[in-house]
Amino acid sequence: MKIIKKWLRRALFLLFLSIMLLVTAGYVQYRIVIEETPLIEAIAKVQTSNDYVVLKDIDPFFLQAVVAVEDRRFYQRQGLDIRALGRAMWTNIKNLELLEGGSTIGQQVGKNLYFDYRFNILRKIAEVFLLFDIEKTISKDETLELYVNMNYYGDGYTGIKRASMGYFNRLPSELTLGQASLLAGLPQSPSRFQLSNHFERAKVRQKKVLGDMVDLNIITQQQAEKIYLEDVYE
Repeated sequence: MKIIKKWLRRALFLLFLSIMLLVTAGYVQYRIVIEETPLIEAIAKVQTSNDYVVLKDIDPFFLQAVVAVEDRRFYQRQGLDIRALGRAMWTNIKNLELLEGGSTIGQQVGKNLYFDYRFNILRKIAEVFLLFDIEKTISKDETLELYVNMNYYGDGYTGIKRASMGYFNRLPSELTLGQASLLAGLPQSPSRFQLSNHFERAKVRQKKVLGDMVDLNIITQQQAEKIYLEDVYE
């Protein structure tokens, strides 16, 4: 029994040490990128793009759909979403592959500002430090605005303006309910959902978006079914 306790203490100590080393290494990576390009500069570079669209010029239903499916507690919570992170970890373990990331909208903004889409544990830790910087620097609305403008929607369209014009020849403020809810689901996996060759997959994802909106009482089940049946190319 004493030997088991001894090995258990040792294992816990090694686990704690490993976590601390990872956090330290992630913090170092965060410091490197933030010193090379301060957050304000990185944000300003995105906002000066010709295709950047401010929040008031984006369809409100699209924004509601994005928050519902990507980070439903976005406006109520500060920092990490522990529940979403735990759910993502369980899903990934259960399926033995990386299906969910558990990142908040703020974390994804940090990733889009400084990193690429390849998974890296140190970068995930750096994203947490970036998240705290982002929340201290800009508002929730500004964070959401950056998010939809930097997201990749598949088929070569980065940003909501290019996506809405490219897919539907409409400005972001002119999207129909069906178009808005369809686009909101694409950034989770653009290559799997892009409309040119994976429209049916995108429709399955749209059903998830609308279901989340029903859960949050944004729309009714009857409205969700009607929106889902809309011909988005009409």
